[in-house]
This record gives sequence, structure tokens and C-alpha cells, in this order.
Amino acid sequence: MKTTTRTRLIDAAYEEIYSHGYQGASLGEILKRAGVHKGSMYHFFKNKKELALTAIEEKMRERLYSAYTSVLSSPPPYLPGWFSLLRDVTRRDFERGCPIANLVQEMSNLDPDFNRTMKGIYANFRASFKKVYDKAIASGELAACDTEKLSLLTIVIIEGAILSVKASGDVKDYTDAIDMLAEHVMQYQRR
Repeated sequence: MKTTTRTRLIDAAYEEIYSHGYQGASLGEILKRAGVHKGSMYHFFKNKKELALTAIEEKMRERLYSAYTSVLSSPPPYLPGWFSLLRDVTRRDFERGCPIANLVQEMSNLDPDFNRTMKGIYANFRASFKKVYDKAIASGELAACDTEKLSLLTIVIIEGAILSVKASGDVKDYTDAIDMLAEHVMQYQRR
């Protein structure tokens, strides 16, 4: 499959922003990584900010929402696959942290466009977790419970666990937190 110039720009911008934050991202480095000149970027995007917001929205949708709801493409039970997905440390970049949390912390209070974009991404991220728990209830795996709050708890634990690993350097912090989350969720298991 041929990679388009726009795709290369999106991929390069996302990686640069994920590694260095928006404010630390170098447009020159993005262009170099994408293998294009500035004129090519302006063909697709007005400026660095528009490129960044587009890259963030597209890559996070691709990487996060589809990854977390992929468990729903299999037949029930959903929860064993869900917790296996969450425990998979190869899906995490503990060095750079969570791209959503990083950008929310860096940009949400500085720029209304970033604030709006990140709130939308976060809402979709949380909704994808809720979808999994709702399907688990519908399939009879879980008794009826407040899946909105359960989704919030899941995100809080994942984000806290990623931060803990980033601070401690011990991946076990993450897996232990996910194990405790699974234990909590299974309290709602239908008997």
C-alpha cells in the first residue's frame, strides 16, 4: 500500500508531538521525518497547529478507540479478552506515557482548540470503555451496574498506573493496578 504525503505528515507529526509535546515539536523535524518540504505541508494544512490537531485526532482514533473496542468483534465472553488487552504491556509506551494525558496536561488550558479536541478524544476514549462494559452486561457476564462510573474508574487506574511506571520504572506497578481493576470489576459478575 502506497503511503501518501498526507499520511506521512500525519504519522510524523503524531510521533514528534508524542515524543516532545506540541510546544516542543519541531516543524522542521516533522517535515524531515515525513520526507517532505514545507510547501507540501501547506498543501494539506494551514499551519503546524492544524497539522497537529488533525494528527492527534486521527492517530488517537486509530490507536486508541479501535484498540480498546477490538474485543467486541469476538463473541462473548468479553471480559477475559478485555482484561488481557489491558494487561498487555507491549501496547504501552511507559517511557513517553499516555498521549492523551500528556496533551491534556500540556495544552488544554493554553489553547481552546486543543482543549476542545482533547475533551472530544477523552470522551470517545471513555465511551469505548463503557461500550465494553455495556456489552458485558448485555451478554450476562456482569450484573447491571453504572458503566459510566466503571469506565471512569478504568481510565483513572490505567492513567495512574502508566504514570506510576513512568515514575518508578517498574512495569509491575501497571500490571498490579490492572489486576486490582479486574478484581473490582469481577465483583459485578453475574452468579
